[in-house]
Amino acid sequence: MEIVYNALLDFKKFGDIHPFMTEVKIVHENLPEYVEYCIVEEVYFLGFIKNRPRYNAKVMELEKNKHIRYTSQVKKNIYLVIDLNFSENKNGSLMITENFEITSNKLMGRVFVGILKKAHLKFFENLKQFLHNSVEELHTK
Repeated sequence: MEIVYNALLDFKKFGDIHPFMTEVKIVHENLPEYVEYCIVEEVYFLGFIKNRPRYNAKVMELEKNKHIRYTSQVKKNIYLVIDLNFSENKNGSLMITENFEITSNKLMGRVFVGILKKAHLKFFENLKQFLHNSVEELHTK
């Protein structure tokens, strides 16, 4: 659980696995309240219109090992809040629940939700592969 939690808490690690993030830099560290990052992404709207959004995001640990929140103004009129909650299911496996809230006009909100869902599904696939490779490396040493 610790590796997963840390990959989601540290946006530099998050950016290494995220399919659209090309650059992540710490802008301001105001611990324990938050860390603010500058993020550059490369995204294709409608599959062919290249866009390179640059925005700042704050990452907050609301409850240690249980609740992380990201907040950002992704574009001029698009505000995003993502809550990640960590728990265990009855088998003892890690459960991550992601909830997001987007404030924008309806059209941009729909477009952005589609991009966000696609990116985060791919992120979690990449994270699963990263974890699998990490475990295999431990066994081969």
